[in-house]
Amino acid sequence: MSKRNRSAPPALSYDEAVHAIAALVSPGARAAVIDALTDGGQAAAPDALASLRAAMRAHAFPVEAGTLSVRRVVESLDGRTRRDGLHVMHGWDYAAQRRPHDIAPVLLLDYCARLGIEELRATDMLRVLLEHYCLAVLGLLLVRAWDEGDANRHLDRIDGLLRDLQAPGASGHPVADGSGSLLMLAVAYFHPEEHAYGALLRKVWTLDEAHRLRLALPCAGIMASHLRWGWRFMYRQDLGAMRADNAVDYPWALFALMTLMREYTRLLPNGDAAARATMAAALLNGLACDPELFTNAPPAFLAEYHAEHAELRASLSRHREQLLADFARIEPSARRFSPVGFACNFVSNASVALATIACADGTRYAALDLLFRPEVEDNTAGSSRAEQMARRLMQYAAHPDRLGAGGAPLIVYDPYDGVHHYNAVVRALTRSG
Repeated sequence: MSKRNRSAPPALSYDEAVHAIAALVSPGARAAVIDALTDGGQAAAPDALASLRAAMRAHAFPVEAGTLSVRRVVESLDGRTRRDGLHVMHGWDYAAQRRPHDIAPVLLLDYCARLGIEELRATDMLRVLLEHYCLAVLGLLLVRAWDEGDANRHLDRIDGLLRDLQAPGASGHPVADGSGSLLMLAVAYFHPEEHAYGALLRKVWTLDEAHRLRLALPCAGIMASHLRWGWRFMYRQDLGAMRADNAVDYPWALFALMTLMREYTRLLPNGDAAARATMAAALLNGLACDPELFTNAPPAFLAEYHAEHAELRASLSRHREQLLADFARIEPSARRFSPVGFACNFVSNASVALATIACADGTRYAALDLLFRPEVEDNTAGSSRAEQMARRLMQYAAHPDRLGAGGAPLIVYDPYDGVHHYNAVVRALTRSG
């Protein structure tokens, strides 16, 4: 199938969808919604939460002048996305093996409500939950960016809306730094219709170089984190089993690594040193899940991307010595944070953890991007900030009520795992070529 397949033109134009969602995402509109939900600060917290739950379910939010509705837009975009096999608004109930009736933002609201609400924190909690609803809708808009017009321009518009959502005066609890990590969040839920992942990736490949790079940076780290979690907890360090069960994930990892490697190569030998260091850090993290899959002959499930795999493999071999030198500068250790030691089964679990922590005690952290590609120029304050965030999320995930199958924590930071995966990358590169 061609990498340039496109969905049929929609009845609702993309511009209409953008304008409708922008009207809700704007800081002024959300402030008006919060004011209406709380009746100007007079409503009790349970009543305000119940009103927000009803608004989310109806995709229609109260404001002083009436109702701000995005129902037509959400139902149109969601219907088309479901027909493609993707479910952005709904998670997956593993116990029941089906999708829940309620959308994910409503389930998050209900979960936070069950934890108990301090009246003094109720308004902040409403802001966090409303922003997570808006984040889900922006993810839905992002997945439809290829429906019509220029997808590159649409990604820029979504980045602007994301900045509006997380602007000063919002909750102060950002989740995603840009469209790259937002796309990974949007498709993070389990999808039995596995063909949908491949269809979306073919669209991603059609972006221009700059926008592919924008997506590849978070994609490399998030995919590697997902696979590292599986390697440790689900597949018991059996790479063969992990490969067999993740055939839809590896093409995304390959896309990210190939895109990053092209940029890394472009920056050699006289490019921006800081930019090259960022590419090296992202490449190390992206490779540190199953490096030999990218330095050896490709498996059958990558047949569609044989040429990309061959290019990546040759480039890794050609630049092996420079890569090893750049990787050595950021070698993981127990003394400083490295994203190579971070793993979570799905990035959506980390997003839920951030929201729950924000609602429970108001602790503010950076967006999730920090965990997957921290600033390599700052190995003290920045890394410490990332490690504090990683350990807090791990503490959250270790609660007995939040453990996964077999008692596995869904979010883990282990610097010694980072050392192990780093050594595996070094061995694979040393043997390549």
